Amino acid sequence: MAIVLWIALVITFVAGSGNRSIAGPIKGPDFLQFFTMGSLVRTGHAAAIYDFDEFHQAQVGLVPESAPEFYPPVYPPQAAFVFAPLSRMTFQHALLLWSAITVALFGVIVHSAWRAVSKHLPDSLFVFAAAAAFPPFWSLVLYGQATILILAAFWAGWLALERGRPYLAGVAFGLLLIKPQFGIPLAVVAISCGEWSMVAGAVTSIAVQLGSIIMLLGWSLLKAYLVLIPVMLQQRDLLEPKPFQGHSLRTLTRLAPDWIGVPLWAVLTALVLLCTVRAWKSSAPQRVRLGMIIVASVLVNPHVIVYDATVLALPLIWFGAYVQEESPASDAMMFWTAMYWLFVTLLAPTAQIIGIQVSVLLILWLTTLLARSTSATRLVVPGGWQMFRMERHA
Repeated sequence: MAIVLWIALVITFVAGSGNRSIAGPIKGPDFLQFFTMGSLVRTGHAAAIYDFDEFHQAQVGLVPESAPEFYPPVYPPQAAFVFAPLSRMTFQHALLLWSAITVALFGVIVHSAWRAVSKHLPDSLFVFAAAAAFPPFWSLVLYGQATILILAAFWAGWLALERGRPYLAGVAFGLLLIKPQFGIPLAVVAISCGEWSMVAGAVTSIAVQLGSIIMLLGWSLLKAYLVLIPVMLQQRDLLEPKPFQGHSLRTLTRLAPDWIGVPLWAVLTALVLLCTVRAWKSSAPQRVRLGMIIVASVLVNPHVIVYDATVLALPLIWFGAYVQEESPASDAMMFWTAMYWLFVTLLAPTAQIIGIQVSVLLILWLTTLLARSTSATRLVVPGGWQMFRMERHA
């Protein structure tokens, strides 16, 4: 699967005329938006980022073939800082460099996450073949998206937590502000469980980002973005021109009329968050509890395109090791079967065929399986004596 996907991606990038792929669309279509944002900031025209007409004119000036493409300015201003240096290159060279950075960073993150659990997942070839064949990661590179920054923020936060540095973990998690919807479960867990050091770190990180925007780009630009947020929420369907590419609870509930779908989404979101809070309070390994938060960040997220599901790479590695170590053989078998079909349904747009995004149901099933597993806690008294194992069912 990995070989086939990456051959197809290379052909997409290499073949075609100019900046357009052999299939017709612009190569790295989403990267074009980031490239334009970076160029506007670098050249002192940041005010044009949230002006639809001026932004499109700047985009066409950079890549003339992109005149038919229109991008709503949905990303916060600090995202432009990341891509400003790349905007010094041609679009093609910048896209190739960003793709290389994405692949390299994904490899480092996967290797780091796997090393922590390699005792229970010793087959490195299996792990890295699965990582290379992970459809969201392939889509991430294909579209030139920036979700690798979100994955890196979760990864850096995990490293800090493993070292007993909750404040630094909060600083890393604050970087989720680039796609703030991913921070919803984390905020709920941190506040509900009194993780105030983590909260303080996140507040510091967010304050630095907002302060940098105001000092370097001006308050008016930040205000323009804040004014745009309610507009984006009202026009959320325009942000997902292909609903079958969505992979969150909202993908399921949007099939119903809003008067049913929205309350149903709220109820399901509350249940997922409740399971996540309970998992965080368990004695499961830190990586498993954080993995539950990452999975929840996909499920409750109102806007998840397939490439955003790349963040699931971390919890899927950690969960796989955990079920091998802690769960009955029957649960482990169910987990790996669900994993197999999750890969299939993340690649195949089932919602376009049968109207239901099966991947979301599988992620919910994995969440339920892990919630049940983490509910088994070991109570330990000072001195390290294990008293007993209590089975609690989420």
